[in-house]
Amino acid sequence: MAKDVMGELENLRCQCGKIVCQLKEQVVVIKCRHCKRFIIINTKGFETTGGGERKVEYK
Repeated sequence: MAKDVMGELENLRCQCGKIVCQLKEQVVVIKCRHCKRFIIINTKGFETTGGGERKVEYK
C-alpha cells in the first residue's frame, strides 16, 4: 500500500515553512520524525477553493 502512495507527493506546509504532511489525490501521508514510519490516511476527498486548490485553514 505505501509504495502505491509514495509516488509524487504534494507538500503541505505550516505558515512557518515546515512540512506538516504530504498529499496525493485523496491520501494524506505523515512521516514520524522520530521513528521515520509513515502514517497513511485515506480520505473521501478534500474541500477545495473556487480555483480548485485544496482548502487549508490556519488557526
